Amino acid sequence: MVYTVHGWSFDGNIWLNTPFSNGIHFELPGHGDSDFEITDIFELAKILGERMHKGSILVGWSIGASIATLIAAFFPGKIERLILYSPTPLFCGLSQPQVVCVRFLKRLRRDFEGTVNWFRKECGFKGDYPLPEREKAVAVLESYMKADLRAILPDLSVKTEIVVGLKDEITKPEGAFSFFSLLPSSNLEIHPLKPHFFF
Repeated sequence: MVYTVHGWSFDGNIWLNTPFSNGIHFELPGHGDSDFEITDIFELAKILGERMHKGSILVGWSIGASIATLIAAFFPGKIERLILYSPTPLFCGLSQPQVVCVRFLKRLRRDFEGTVNWFRKECGFKGDYPLPEREKAVAVLESYMKADLRAILPDLSVKTEIVVGLKDEITKPEGAFSFFSLLPSSNLEIHPLKPHFFF
């Protein structure tokens, strides 16, 4: 069984026309058809992991990669393989300076729609996409920005494939390289000309 967790401001439809189209698509709080009230990514990972079958392949992108990693840490016996696009063990302080995170949250509160659309362009996404629900989307993003996975990764034994584009301006190649260096059971695939969104 294949499960996916999408990136921030998108939803499960982002996996259409990918090799994971037929998977079960978990959606973040405030995104798509999600009915989750909880916005803490650690607690969310526990809820999602309970719903998964043993021997699963779990695919995550960006914030979804962090949640997928937490699921694998909480339920290692259920996950056969992780596939992580553009992961980072620490978004604020490694992939982006703290000041950038603070400014982005302020910008979101001031102009949510305009900031989301700007962010999607920065990801390399082209086209229109439905907006997430403001309050939950901001809350889950704040949880992601506070999360530090560096202490978790060295103990994670799940076979992991890390995929990153060198033109990623969001989690940045440094995020994926750090993730790879901390995770013993991982392989790294680099795409020289690709941005944050490219799968």
